[in-house]
Amino acid sequence: MHFFKNTLLIAALCGQWSAHAEEEWFTRSQHILNNLAGQSRPDWLNSNPYQADAQRQASDIVNASKPVILNTLSDTQKPLNNDKSKPLRVMFVSFSLGKSVLKGIFEEASGQDDVLLVLRGPRPRQKLPDLFAELKVLLKDIEPVPNIVIDPTRFQKWAVTTVPEIVVEDHDKTRLRVKGVTSLAWLKSRQEAGRQGDLGRFGEVYEIAEIDLLEEIKRRLAAINWPQKQRQALVRFWEQHRFEVLPVAQEDRDRMIDLTVTAPRDLIASNGKLIIQAGQTVNPLDKMAFDLCLFIFDATQKAQIDTVRKLSCRDKKARMLYLATSLSRQDGWEGLKALETVLNAPVYLLTPDVRQRFQLQKTPTLVEQSGNRVVIRERKVIISAATGEPS
Repeated sequence: MHFFKNTLLIAALCGQWSAHAEEEWFTRSQHILNNLAGQSRPDWLNSNPYQADAQRQASDIVNASKPVILNTLSDTQKPLNNDKSKPLRVMFVSFSLGKSVLKGIFEEASGQDDVLLVLRGPRPRQKLPDLFAELKVLLKDIEPVPNIVIDPTRFQKWAVTTVPEIVVEDHDKTRLRVKGVTSLAWLKSRQEAGRQGDLGRFGEVYEIAEIDLLEEIKRRLAAINWPQKQRQALVRFWEQHRFEVLPVAQEDRDRMIDLTVTAPRDLIASNGKLIIQAGQTVNPLDKMAFDLCLFIFDATQKAQIDTVRKLSCRDKKARMLYLATSLSRQDGWEGLKALETVLNAPVYLLTPDVRQRFQLQKTPTLVEQSGNRVVIRERKVIISAATGEPS
């Protein structure tokens, strides 16, 4: 609950100070109320470069292993029947059947929304766009285009190793399957006759000409030198990161920020409790304490590091957070680690939205609560001639 209060207040602080400040403050606050309670620290302070890459890689792998629906082949493709209560006739096909046979299958499957034609992937050394182009030629003049997907997971699920093969799926189970048959009419006649189970082989079967796309993905991932990729990503982060550099304070200056806003509509907690009523003018600091003390400084200047180490918060119970406007690109992560050791605390990189939300102008700066406002304390760094240390 303590962090929940902090996060809600941060939302109030982080509104854009413009004509839309109140609406943005409300939207951010409502989002936090609904989704962020109980988290360990604010996402906007987290500059971990691994998270985005990890999420992207995981997403790429998952998406690549899912069925690739070839719905770009025609604007008239009939949508697949998503009624799970009805069986789905799944025909596993390959270019090893021959183009004339494939075209005949496409023509018969056209317009049948309970039929799904499945390919395992492209042929060896064939790119997916080339496969799509080849299919588009075969589908010319067939309207509507039948439901076709690339789904290696289905081949694995039903242990399909040759084509053609038809599996009638019913509630994720096999109602009927047969090898060597390309006629949907023949299959339907067997279904109407009440036939079930594995009917065996009723015609010629062929090896699958296409690669297993999922296995190819796994093979390529296994061949990647992940430690090298990680090192390269770390180097690129420091080379490409854009720091939010601020001018050095030339004098001590304190500035006040008034957080009062007018709610555009009701702000309601997830438990249904009304926090703020629409039209109500409120200062969040009247309802809860800020409980944070922020230190903003340039970590490339030793004098500023020494200065923030000597600065102290008025509220000794406030949580101290360090935000660096800049770090040594050359020292990179080792430099950040060393800095955190010196300060004995995590250090985060200042981001553009945080800079704007707190109206930061100079460094070093301390941000803390003062009464029902937030005070921005800019401090001039004075170097002692005798010791060379900040005074």
